[in-house]
Formats: sequence, C-alpha cells, structure tokens
Amino acid sequence: MSTQINRIDILESELAALKQQRKEQAIVAKKEKTWVSVKKRLPESQDQRVIVWREDHIELCWFSKGKWYTYNGSFFLEGKDVIDGVSHWLGTDWMHSKYSPSYGPGIKNFLLYHWYNLTDKASDVAYDLRPKGWSKTAQMDKKVVFFKDSSGRIMAGMPENIPAPKGYEKIVCGSALEAERYSSLQRRQEQIEHRYQQEQRGAVEGQFAEELRSEMRTKMANARNNLNKDFMRRALQRMDGKTDPTAYERESYLHSEAYERNH
Repeated sequence: MSTQINRIDILESELAALKQQRKEQAIVAKKEKTWVSVKKRLPESQDQRVIVWREDHIELCWFSKGKWYTYNGSFFLEGKDVIDGVSHWLGTDWMHSKYSPSYGPGIKNFLLYHWYNLTDKASDVAYDLRPKGWSKTAQMDKKVVFFKDSSGRIMAGMPENIPAPKGYEKIVCGSALEAERYSSLQRRQEQIEHRYQQEQRGAVEGQFAEELRSEMRTKMANARNNLNKDFMRRALQRMDGKTDPTAYERESYLHSEAYERNH
C-alpha cells in the first residue's frame, strides 16, 4: 500500500509540474499575441517576421533595416513591396506558427470582436482578417482545431467555422507539423491524468479487494467440510486470475496519425 501511495505522490508532483508548464506557456503565448504600437517600439531584430495592422486589415510582413516588406505568397523583399501606414505589429513567426489574430489592435476592435462573438459572426471576422498571402497550397485543406482553456489544458475542437466555447481559446493548426505538436501535448497530458486516476482508483478498490480476499481466506480456513473449502479455494483462484477491466492505458491520436501507425 505504501508503494502505491508513493506512486500517487509522484503523479501528483508530475501534474503540478505540468500545470506550472502550462501556466508559463500561457504567459509566453499571451505576450506573443499582443499588439505593439509602432509609436512605442519597433521589432527588436532588424530581420524579423511579423504580422502588421495596416488601416483595416492585417498582412504578413518582414521588418528589415527599418522598413516593412510584404509577403505575397511566394517571395518578398522587393522595393515595390515596402508598405506605409503600419500602426501596430505582432511578433509572430508566421512561417512556423501560422497564427492569425482574431481581431485588430485597440479597444474598439476588441469590443467589436466580442460583439460579433455574441451574434455568431466572430468566425467570419477572423476569416476576413486572415492574411491573403497564405495560399491554399501552403496550408492543410481541412485544418485541425484544438480548444485550450485558461489553465492550458488542450482538447480536440470543432471545425474552424464554429466559435470556441466560452472560456476556451481556439487553436487552428495550418500545418501538419503544428497539428502533430498540439496532438502530442494533448496526448501527454491525457496520459498523466489517466495514470493519476488509475492510481487513485487502485488505492481505493485495491483495499476493498484485499479485505475481500482476507474474508475468503478466513472462510476457507474455517470451512465445515472439504467441499466448502475447495469452493472458497477455487473462488480465490478465479479472483486472482481475473483481469481488472479498469486497468488499461489509453492513447488518443489524430485520424492521420492513427492511419500512419496502422491503427
């Protein structure tokens, strides 16, 4: 029993470490998804990929040598691509994260987005703001969606055109690499939570099972005849040889990942 309790303590510490990691990741993600006014500061690097707010739409850009260059889906860094009128920028590496903000900078865009969210138009706003430089060939045809709550817990989401539930953030994976990364994070947290639940269940049900075995041994030792003693012996053997239906491991995959693993 002491060994089982120690395993529960270890799993509790792993859960605490996972929650702390989620919290740190949430803080970093929040900083990465914050609009910065060009009046306050420009990107720290002289060669940095960013998303900029220009008039009433966003664009994929490259900040180099104090100038903004747009990305047209195949190349950039041409003199004709230098743009003016940039008021805010977002330090997101769109070559890897494929993150597109749901609304523009400022309290006006924030309130407008949430008003549209109440009227089921927020997904249309997010789609309209999606940079036109992202060609269809560069992304998955049907994007994988995850939902993430304030604690950082990840769960499989609904299709992209459906808004996230209240209290959840929608993560739209534009590439297979990003989808597999979030799937791996979800799989890891599910494994730890499942093992923790199994250990808790084993600590309670194992005690009942041991008490039942002790009672059966007592009945067998005090049996009135060999028939009753043999009956209790066979019952004990059957109980020890029975597979626990609750003792199992679960692992979730995306359909594409399961297909690659021949599941």
